[in-house]
Amino acid sequence: MQVVILWILLSVFGSAFVIQVAKRARLVAAGTGSFRTDHVDRRLLRVFLDVILQRKTISERPVAGIAHALVFWGFVAFAGYTAVEFLHGLGIVDLRHGRWFGVYRAALVPFACAVLVGIGLLVIRRVVIRPAGLGATLSIESVIIALFIMTLMVTFLLGFALDSSTSSGLVNWWLHTVLILVFLALIPASKHFHLILSPLAIFLRPQELGAVENLDFEKGEVGLETVKDLSKKNVLDALTCVECGRCQDNCPATATGKTLNPKLIVLQTQHAVLEGQRDQKLASLYSEDALWQCTTCGACENQCPVGIEHVPLLIGARRGLVSNGEAPVYLGAMYNNLERKQNIWGLPHDRREKFIRATELEVFDAARHDVLIWLGCAGSFDADFQKSLRSLFGILKAKGVSFGVLSKERCTGDTAKRTGNEFLFQELAQANIEGLSAANPKTIVTSCPHCLKTIGEDYRRLGYDCRIVHSAAFVAELTRDTTKRSGDGAPITYHDPCYLGRYAGIVDQPRALLEKCGAEVLEPERNRENPFCCGAGGGLLFADKDDQPGTRIADARFGQLKKTGAGTVVTSCPFCSIMLKGAQAGDAGEVQVTDLMTYVHDRLGLSDPV
Repeated sequence: MQVVILWILLSVFGSAFVIQVAKRARLVAAGTGSFRTDHVDRRLLRVFLDVILQRKTISERPVAGIAHALVFWGFVAFAGYTAVEFLHGLGIVDLRHGRWFGVYRAALVPFACAVLVGIGLLVIRRVVIRPAGLGATLSIESVIIALFIMTLMVTFLLGFALDSSTSSGLVNWWLHTVLILVFLALIPASKHFHLILSPLAIFLRPQELGAVENLDFEKGEVGLETVKDLSKKNVLDALTCVECGRCQDNCPATATGKTLNPKLIVLQTQHAVLEGQRDQKLASLYSEDALWQCTTCGACENQCPVGIEHVPLLIGARRGLVSNGEAPVYLGAMYNNLERKQNIWGLPHDRREKFIRATELEVFDAARHDVLIWLGCAGSFDADFQKSLRSLFGILKAKGVSFGVLSKERCTGDTAKRTGNEFLFQELAQANIEGLSAANPKTIVTSCPHCLKTIGEDYRRLGYDCRIVHSAAFVAELTRDTTKRSGDGAPITYHDPCYLGRYAGIVDQPRALLEKCGAEVLEPERNRENPFCCGAGGGLLFADKDDQPGTRIADARFGQLKKTGAGTVVTSCPFCSIMLKGAQAGDAGEVQVTDLMTYVHDRLGLSDPV
């Protein structure tokens, strides 16, 4: 009779599970595009690190992360035990009397204790501590699931003290078994569905951060306008969200009082997908204000432990707006500059030519030059940043590196792409690719992290592939054998640009250069691969700062840097420099902002700047 009852219960709860999973599978399948599965070995390694070892879960929040890991590892350890108990309960086969099972069952005791400790810590965090990232409302669902997990562990441990043939032993066994079935039915409709989906989402996430695929205009692609335009990965991401709030906690827009909340964006997407709101416009689902407040810094995506891609979703929605002529006014002016003058400031080309003549730069010749220097918009037109490039040129000459520049550069199209103007991006990119292909450099060196990503990753998707290196990494390698200088005793702090530290992972080389100069580097509260944004990315360099709610992101970051007590802030991005100097101008203190190449050149004394 007990076997029949268990079969009935398994059929009922199992059917509920299958029906819900099938619905979600259909929703994912209805998404546009296809999944990327290249570099399977790298993807499997990431699944091992982020799922099995819980790398991302633990890294930022060690206590909560380890507590979660204990619960996860316990679930994995109990999988075999649960299977054996169900095979016995369903009358299929009884494997419980083998010696191996006795050893295995005893080995599960420390896992059960670890799960109880882990889930207890998580309950305290959610019910008592209640950090902002978890939301203002207490999740009753999470508390119930936690109680289920605790009960499963307690009933397992009680099984050692109770005789399974007695009524108390049977009640304990049935309680344990029924809870598993109820949990099975609850999983798909709860955030705990990430137990099943997160390995898939992590496996399917691209290798690079913030991977925004190029649109195919011949197929009529214009971006994401409505819910039905969402890609398969967008839908999978929405259903995978565990609501941990790490994206929210790390978002500079959220931290400074803006409308944008990346966690809310994902949950709004999830709700619309599950409710079948396929014709819902994304701009009204998210609010346009939120869409245009994203700096594309990648903090949300980089911190997500379950492989959700926030940046492509936001840029995709921007594309949908731009395709209908609904970009903010400040972007319209910038687009005009790119269309007419091929640079973000709309300055005449002779400004770049004057800089080239003044610094006696040669036009790149693959037969004579080691590297091609990509000036970028800032290097071509911003007089302040050109000081940094002069320092770079001096370092290269002192080290015997021959270099040249293209006779004509256009903006890489970074700002156009990140703000959703894909047509303009591809127009600029194709023109640059033609010039770069004709020049045929083996190595490109740039001081702009945005150019680094755009040429290195976005252009590769258009068929152009060339080694491109940021000047910080290139010079660090060049000066490896340079004698370390003694410092002047004045501490400095280094601001990691998002597109250099987080996107490119270049964090050690700038610090190695600073240490080579004898500098004492004081780290700000957000640094290395998880810096706090300067606020310039995603087109916000051009936004009217008075129209932005809350604190200016640049002011917030400058405050963090100033709090270190350092008298000098060093950075290695032209846009970070612009934003931080703007924040510096409004500050009464004596903190100075300088570029890495200028700082290094002045202290290593390699040669006079060009």
